[in-house]
Parts: sequence; structure tokens; C-alpha cells
Amino acid sequence: MSTSLRKKPAKQVTKLMNATLQCTELSAAYGNCILKNYQNVTKDACVQEFMAYKKCVVKHMGRTF
Repeated sequence: MSTSLRKKPAKQVTKLMNATLQCTELSAAYGNCILKNYQNVTKDACVQEFMAYKKCVVKHMGRTF
């Protein structure tokens, strides 16, 4: 395997890690919502918190998924 093929995934992981570090408050809000509802989780129970977190990560990644 060439060196360039091995570096690309590592670079993407680093970029994702840095993006998530920019969104710690939103990540905590999502985690707290899940924790609050973990015994009774339903579909879309924490959708607002998740979408806010996702929007932040995508913004800092510079791309959409």
C-alpha cells in the first residue's frame, strides 16, 4: 500500500476529531438528552440536539455527509 493511501484516512480522522472538539457544548447537550431518556428512548427523542451537533461538526469539517 502506498504511503499516500495510508495518510488520507488518518488525515480525515484528525479533521473529524478537530471538528468534534469545536462542538463540545452541543455534544454534551445531545449526550445529556440521551442520558435523560435512556430508559425510554424513542425515535427522534433527541433529534433537535443531534441535528444541532451534526450541523456544527459538518460546518467545521467543511463538507456534508
